[in-house]
Order: sequence, then C-alpha cells, then structure tokens
Amino acid sequence: MSILPENLENERTLSPMFFSFFKEFKLNQLFRKCHIYKEKGIPVKEVFQMIFLLAFTGKSFSSFLHSRNNPFQGKKDTVYRFLHQTRCNWRKFLFLLSTKVVNEALLPFTTPKRYTWVVDDSPYERPRSQYVEGLSRFFDHSRGGFSRGFRMLTLGLTDGATFIPFSFSLLSSHHHKNQLCPMDPSIDRRSLRARIRQESQEKAPEVLLKLLDGALKYCPLVHTILFDSWFSFPALIRKCSSRGLTVVCMLKNTSKIYYSFGGKLLSLSSLMTRIQKRPNGNIIGSGVVNLNYTGEPLLARIVFVKSEKQKSQWLALLSTDLSLSEEEIVTLYGKRWDIEVFFKMVKSFLKLAREFQVRSYDALVAHTSIVFIRYIMLSVAARRNQDPRTIGELFYACYDEIQDITLMEALTLLLELLKSTIKQVLVLSEEKVKELLIYFVNSLPAWLREKVILMNCES
Repeated sequence: MSILPENLENERTLSPMFFSFFKEFKLNQLFRKCHIYKEKGIPVKEVFQMIFLLAFTGKSFSSFLHSRNNPFQGKKDTVYRFLHQTRCNWRKFLFLLSTKVVNEALLPFTTPKRYTWVVDDSPYERPRSQYVEGLSRFFDHSRGGFSRGFRMLTLGLTDGATFIPFSFSLLSSHHHKNQLCPMDPSIDRRSLRARIRQESQEKAPEVLLKLLDGALKYCPLVHTILFDSWFSFPALIRKCSSRGLTVVCMLKNTSKIYYSFGGKLLSLSSLMTRIQKRPNGNIIGSGVVNLNYTGEPLLARIVFVKSEKQKSQWLALLSTDLSLSEEEIVTLYGKRWDIEVFFKMVKSFLKLAREFQVRSYDALVAHTSIVFIRYIMLSVAARRNQDPRTIGELFYACYDEIQDITLMEALTLLLELLKSTIKQVLVLSEEKVKELLIYFVNSLPAWLREKVILMNCES
C-alpha cells in the first residue's frame, strides 16, 4: 500500500505538511547538532526545503529553477554547494530524527515489543557514471548479474504497520578489481569523511554491526532483528545475540554451513530429513540446534515451511528465542517485507539516485539522507491518517463506552462452541473430543496456550 497522498502532483499540498513536520520535530535544532549550516547567503532551511519538496513537483531540478512560480531565490550552485558540504554529519541527523519520530509519534500508540530492527541491502545504480567517487561493480542478486553503482545497506525499525529508516551505508566493493573509481586520497584520515569512505569498502556484515551499534545507542528498547538469507551466517547471528538481540532470519540452503543437532553437525538439507514432521499445514516442522560448537551453547529454533511458489520446495527460518512458537516465528519474519516496500518507494517515487547527478561521495550521502527524510515524513502522515488511536482522547472516550468481553471469556466461549460443534458434526465420544481439544490447545502460540491452560485450571 502506498504512503503517498492521492494529490501528490500538486506540491502545494505538501508544503503545509513539510512545515508542520519541520516544526514538530525541530529540524533546525537537529541541523545545528549535526553541523549542518551555511556561513552566509540563503538559510539552510530554505535550501533544504527546496531539495526536499523537489521530488513532489514532478519537475527536474533544471526545469524547476527556470519555472515562473519558483519561490527559491538561490541558484544551481547554491544547492550543489549544500550537498557537497564536508562537515555535515547526516548519519547522526538520521539517528536523531528517527529516534525522535519513534518516541514522540509512534511509541505512544504501540508497545516497544511490537517493534523489530530490519536490515537489508538494495542496488543503488549509477549505470552511466564513470567518475563518481567510490563507484564499483557489484553483483545484483535480483538480476543475477553485475551492475554499476553501490549497495545501499539500510537499517530500519518497523512494527508491521510503519517503517522508519534509521541509518544506511553506500557500500563500494572491497575488491580492488571491482572498484571503477577510487575514493579521494587527499581526505584527512582522522575526519568523519574518511571514516565513512573506509567503512564503505568493508564487508556488509561488519558494516551492519556498526549501524546496529549506533542505532542501539539511540533506541535501546528494541530487542529483535530481522534479515534475509544473505546475512544469516552463524558468526553474525552470534554477534547479534551477544548484543542482547533476538535474531529471526531466513537461512540459506548451502553445504558450507552446519548446525549442531543431536550431537552431530548437519547441513540444512540433512536437518530437514531428521526433524519430526507435521501431518498437514504449511509448516513442515522444526528443530532446536546449537550455533556455537566450541564455547557456551547458543540454541536456536529452525522452522521449515513449504514454499508458496513450489509446494515440493521448502524454506527455513531461524529464531534465537526458543519461547516463540513456529507460527509466531513465521508471522514475525513477515514484518521484514516492510523494508522491501521502502526500497520500492524511495526508488520509484522519491527519486533516489535520479534527482542529482553528483560525483562526490559526500553529496551522495547527503541526497540519500534527504530522500530517507521524505519517506519518514510520509510514513508519519500515513500512520496518523490511518490509525484511529491518533485521534486522541476522542478515540479512547468512544472505546471506553463499548462494553467488551475479556480475553478469558472469549476463549471460554470459543472452546465451548468448538466442543459442541465437534460433537454434533463428527458424533464422537467425550474422550475423543477431549483428545482433539488437547491437540488444538497444543497447536496454539505459546502466549495463548498458557492462558488457555490457566483458564482450564481455574475452571
């Protein structure tokens, strides 16, 4: 579902939203904290506003500057000088803004337990460029071939309804043979500019941990992280677990990775043949494995699920939280889809990598950060338009007037209805009915199963 307003083609409808967003989350203060300022000329707010709203005008940068109704007083060089500033800490700006948005706009309506970190990478293509700083050849798994540009590694936060990007890194290749244009060697190695360039040439799992450590300093309440099979190596899972995080990920079926099960090291395919299978349903079964063979054990549950594309094929999901049921693991991993929607939106609608043809790595980072901020603003607006709890006291006043039954009462009614239906339709004895109910209760998620058992004990 798109988060864009229906009348997006009229940029005037976005201006009030921008000013409200700018004022509510105090972007001017965040600019000063992150050294984003201009020494003279047009104020930062006006330059930032021009770049921010450009994607919603339906015009290119050049045509917008030459249009009659252009309110921006600066020229082309003004914008490019702003993007090429070397002292700006855009990563810190994203951390501060995203944390502020989550704490002030989202957490009042959702408990922290619903939120999970999500990490993934996506192609940042510059196919016609030759002299872009850090440009490299990288393998695009979605296309099955090499592309020119960067891999945009992104870390975000989601509750299943709203995705907020927290940080990113434009990864160049760490193989010298794939680097098409080197980084600027004249930059002081002690500066922030040099550090982010050095980071861009490191391996993706190492950069992932750096982004995660930075995000956890600002938002330590979230304790779950999701990622797909390209990052699901036991070493990375162990490092995430050592940071107090629950890992839920898709596993890659390869003969190079082994899991300890029943005292033996097994590949994923071998493990699949040894677990106890379910008689029916999309979930085939699960098994508990050890991911740390030498030191203190790290136990995890691997759930095997039938593939939607080919029923004869299967997928494997891993969770380091053994208290989660198989169904809960599958449902939780489904939240990872939000980052795929994010990638689609920023590329197709918010003009990522297509708005300014800059060559400096600093300018690439600055423009990508502004695109992320556009998405944050639209996400907050969409959440407030769709979530009835954002109405405030009116919602809770109406909610309190409704006489609702408790969860325990609802469970009791459902079980009684199920019991009477089984007796009438299947014509079974009391003992058989009890066996079916016990099997049904054991199939429930852990949190619900405990309530049902407690309810039976009290009755």
